[in-house]
Amino acid sequence: MILNKLKLRLTAVLVVALFLTTTLWSSSSVFAATLQFTDAVKASLTKTAQAAGGAKQTKLMKQYDDLASLQKQSADWDSKTSTLHYSNETILSSLRKKIKDIDADKIIKLEDQVKQTKAKYQPLFTTYSSLTKQATAAKSLKDKTLYKALRGQADVLKITVDLARQDIRAKEASLKTAKTDKSRKATQVRSILAEIDPLKTKIKSERSLQSTPNKSIATEWTNFKGAAKKGDADRSGDSLARLLTLSGQVSTYKQNIYNLEVKISAVLGRAKLQLP
Repeated sequence: MILNKLKLRLTAVLVVALFLTTTLWSSSSVFAATLQFTDAVKASLTKTAQAAGGAKQTKLMKQYDDLASLQKQSADWDSKTSTLHYSNETILSSLRKKIKDIDADKIIKLEDQVKQTKAKYQPLFTTYSSLTKQATAAKSLKDKTLYKALRGQADVLKITVDLARQDIRAKEASLKTAKTDKSRKATQVRSILAEIDPLKTKIKSERSLQSTPNKSIATEWTNFKGAAKKGDADRSGDSLARLLTLSGQVSTYKQNIYNLEVKISAVLGRAKLQLP
């Protein structure tokens, strides 16, 4: 009962940990690059664009719409990546547990067989050992008759004792083989899972690369809103152009992260196939 409660608590802690990890993992990239496309911002730009008129008006509105589309695309990457990341972490945790459980029932059964076999033959070994010691004592006392009787009984038992020892060695060999096989299987799965580490390192690098453009986006967005509010079409256009470039970079980094999570998922799939 106590063991079951501990397992439930550990499972709950793991789920919470995975949730927090995923939440923090996704929020650090989502909120940093999210822009608020409010009605007020669009109204300011629309007014500025209309005042500029002609091709400049069309270009400004297109830039704004393209930026909004890029931001949505970026948010979509965040959502897809977060979902896949959580799934990958859950599967990885499950696989690590299964690695520990490889052939566990088989090994427990073989261990029990070894213990039971030794226990079964112990009375035989005790009797044989006792007869041997008594024969040795009789020999030292120069009691040839008693020595021959005891030695004869010991020799008769020796055949059975040797067979018993062979039986124990065979069962111990089966246990050793099973443990070696388990170790081999576990090593094989772990070697596959080890491919995940460099992928996670690349993800960390891609996330780090987002930092600079994200900071620039926040600054440029403030500049854009100020220019649009003041009716400065040229500055608004320049800011939107820079925002499009920066947002495109961030979106690419996020797509790269998603693709890396897909690769992690594939690695997990291969590892899973190695387990019963």
